[in-house]
Amino acid sequence: MTDQNPDLHRDPHNDARNSQAAREARSIVKFMIEHTAYGGFGALVFGALVLYFDIGGIYSLATSSRDAPIFIFLLFFGLFVTFGSISLGIGIMTLGGFSDDDRYRDERTRNRNSDDRK
Repeated sequence: MTDQNPDLHRDPHNDARNSQAAREARSIVKFMIEHTAYGGFGALVFGALVLYFDIGGIYSLATSSRDAPIFIFLLFFGLFVTFGSISLGIGIMTLGGFSDDDRYRDERTRNRNSDDRK
């Protein structure tokens, strides 16, 4: 009995899902999710502290309303968006930190030839 499914005999090294570009894309997505999760955790901690200490009477105001669950959801959603985007932005901006090293030589100086220095 022969298999008619060509996917079973496909070489895993030539598979598009295992290509260099696919691995880099997965690492970028993982990086973004990880940093957004850090911001989300910070938002949860900050929101819980604001409600626990009743800063500005916000917890009292929320619990006296009949729409308290919506208010709490909107508070934490706004905090998650804010803190998550700040954390992601900081993560992205610190990616280029290796180029500030004095020992780093970029591609232009390595590939420069004597004809370019006129």
